[in-house]
Amino acid sequence: MKLKVNPNRMELLKLRKRLLLAKRGHKLLKDKEEQLLIEFRSLIKRVKEERKSVEEEILEFYLDALKMKGLMDERIWKNFIEKDFLKATFSQDIKRFFNIPVTEISLHTSYDKPLPDHSLSPYHYHLLEKAKKILKKMLFLAFLENKLISFATEIERTRRRVNALEYVLIPNIEETIRFITFKLNETERASLVMLKHIQLIRE
Repeated sequence: MKLKVNPNRMELLKLRKRLLLAKRGHKLLKDKEEQLLIEFRSLIKRVKEERKSVEEEILEFYLDALKMKGLMDERIWKNFIEKDFLKATFSQDIKRFFNIPVTEISLHTSYDKPLPDHSLSPYHYHLLEKAKKILKKMLFLAFLENKLISFATEIERTRRRVNALEYVLIPNIEETIRFITFKLNETERASLVMLKHIQLIRE
């Protein structure tokens, strides 16, 4: 579809510059889209690996907890699981990848109080350490999944811009350039015919 412009040489020059910029922009966006897709595929693979690792560690933690429960007095076990021994604080940071903002949450843990009973095995500390490790891995997995969603959104946005340039703006500019060129040539031919006609009359 032709753009609404006056068919003159000034507009023709402007449109040629605009076409050049549009083609450059299209190439840059296309390159960006390809880079994002490469990173996106790599992220998908990493998310799958991290999720599998987290699921395996959660299962291992659950089995260890069951074993420990079977080896100790019910009262001590109940006291152990009902107390908040770990103090957790979270911090939030915005990281940028390909100029895409992604929120990262960091976990900081410490023992808030000593274990309640001297009869508790050192394995309880081991269980708490495992819980800390799993929490950190879950947060890292959440960060990767958030990054994946952000990349998917940016890929879709970039693709829409690429398509708008490739299938709408660039063809419209090219069609308008052809139309103005045709009109200018037509005007030039008409002027030449008129000049010849004037010359014939004078002769």
